[in-house]
Amino acid sequence: MAITKPWTAPVEPLTAEPVSPVDLSKPIPSWNTPEYPAEWPRSDDMSVTPRHVVILRYLYGALTALLGRPRRPFAVNQEIGLHFVDADGQTQRCDPDLIVMPFPNTGEGSLRRQDMPCPPDCVIEVASPSTADKDLGRKKAWYAGMGIREYWILDPVDSDDPSRFENGLLPDGPMMGWRLERGRYEPLATSRDAAARTWSAYSPVLDCDIFLSQELHRDETDGGYRMLDPETGEPLPSESEKNELLAKQDELLAEQDELLAEKDELLAKQIDQLDDRNAQLAAKERALKEAVTTMAQLRYGDPTADQLRLMMQRTSTPMPNIDVVQEWIAKPSSEEFLDLARQHFGLAERS
Repeated sequence: MAITKPWTAPVEPLTAEPVSPVDLSKPIPSWNTPEYPAEWPRSDDMSVTPRHVVILRYLYGALTALLGRPRRPFAVNQEIGLHFVDADGQTQRCDPDLIVMPFPNTGEGSLRRQDMPCPPDCVIEVASPSTADKDLGRKKAWYAGMGIREYWILDPVDSDDPSRFENGLLPDGPMMGWRLERGRYEPLATSRDAAARTWSAYSPVLDCDIFLSQELHRDETDGGYRMLDPETGEPLPSESEKNELLAKQDELLAEQDELLAEKDELLAKQIDQLDDRNAQLAAKERALKEAVTTMAQLRYGDPTADQLRLMMQRTSTPMPNIDVVQEWIAKPSSEEFLDLARQHFGLAERS
């Protein structure tokens, strides 16, 4: 039997020192103890807006679907406590909005950096007026110190004012990202299409583009952020877009069912018409056979009529038209009449 090797983290070519492969198949535990609480009271600087919540809900679902394709261990956690030791040796805790790890975890409690076989892959924060400075400063330093490979901050732009996209919470536009290079975060490029009113940036760690559309943003229930499918280049749909697509599919299926029902009804009518026609032809055939048998009886007698009736019972060949029958009846003898009938019905004369 073949032995399946556990999935191992790829060697990260970012440092001069070689990195040994790490077994990432074993889930790490989560905690809910007085020392490592799963939750703590949310302070004012952790309050969120409705759009903030919708963006995180979308990112969680999109990343879960996207990262599940390679069939390797991973976990996407939303607003989960992360305990660690900072550069000064002090125990700290933060609650990343979204954290992506290349290994699974058990439960829904807090996580400890010390339990992790390697640093998380990526952290995404959705900024707010009260948290933007912390996201850009202290949290950025914390995540770099923990060795988190990639860090993104997204501005929910909780406004329909177009100027907020260029002059919002973040200094360099509505999305900013960094990749860890030798212990320091280096900025990732972000591009803007002024005509289309979109922003996009590629995440090397997640291997996909992060996309923001002002057109999508206009819907109050949607932040306008999308993850682009690396296989198709198309945005992964939000729940509302999925529901809209399913509704359209249901509508198309209903229309197809209606068309099929109409076709079935038309086919049933055609079958009924064909049955009626066949019944009419069968009745006409029976009447013709009876008339020919009666004429044979009157002209040649009962024995000839009985032989003709027996021929018609032995074959499914229909009677000829009336002109041919008249030619039969015109024969002077019954034998000539029966001989013509046998030829028509394909029956050999009995020896």
